[in-house]
Amino acid sequence: MHESLRMLPLEEFVFSPPTNHHNHSNTQHWNSVMSLERRMLTRELNLIAARPGDIFKPSWFLMLVISMVPLALAPDSDLLSEIGSALIWVATLLALLLNTEHLFQSDFSDGVLEQWLFLDRPLAWLVGLKLIAHWLFHVLPLILITPIAGIMLSVPTDVLLALFVTLVIATPALTCFSGLGAALTLGSSRSGILGVLVMMPLFVPVVIVAAGVLIRAMDGSDTLPLLALLGAFSVVAATLVPIAVSAAIRLNIGGSN
Repeated sequence: MHESLRMLPLEEFVFSPPTNHHNHSNTQHWNSVMSLERRMLTRELNLIAARPGDIFKPSWFLMLVISMVPLALAPDSDLLSEIGSALIWVATLLALLLNTEHLFQSDFSDGVLEQWLFLDRPLAWLVGLKLIAHWLFHVLPLILITPIAGIMLSVPTDVLLALFVTLVIATPALTCFSGLGAALTLGSSRSGILGVLVMMPLFVPVVIVAAGVLIRAMDGSDTLPLLALLGAFSVVAATLVPIAVSAAIRLNIGGSN
């Protein structure tokens, strides 16, 4: 990878000492707190600029799958409207997994993860920021095109709304689980496939609950309890998975030295 895309040296993260003036001290303290976070987001944007195909590849995959479904099932609008939401959900999950292999691999290869160990931030916090950036730059664009896919498959409006909401609520958990799989298989030649296989048991409950939401939406039943359960999955995953990922990163870095 190009040298300019590497994480800046540790010296760049040393924050200036506070001044004697109270207002300047508060401002400088806040700037120091946000400095590393801004640098991480900037690096993610630079990585995307270097590999723009990574952000569009999942969306292309999703639209390709959705465009092929009517050809395989024949032009039966009733059947498409019944199974369309489930097909979109599964296709979105598969598309989300396309970039899982590169989630930590470039940082691992460039030595960025080793630098994280020496920064004045908890490793779990840095991992959480990485997962948030991945969701914003890679998963959110995928979610935003699902209404187009729903229209292509004649999905009813209320079911399409439920589909969109379930993806917004559930994909943070799926992103966290994908990150854990990627961290556990760092350095492996088939890390993407292994990560999916390792994390599949964690994906299944989320998919089952999301399917229950879609079924209730088609029946006109109350979907709030299941949506709350999906939200609980994401909250628990966002709380615990960064800790597990940080442990996996330490293990892989220790084993590679």
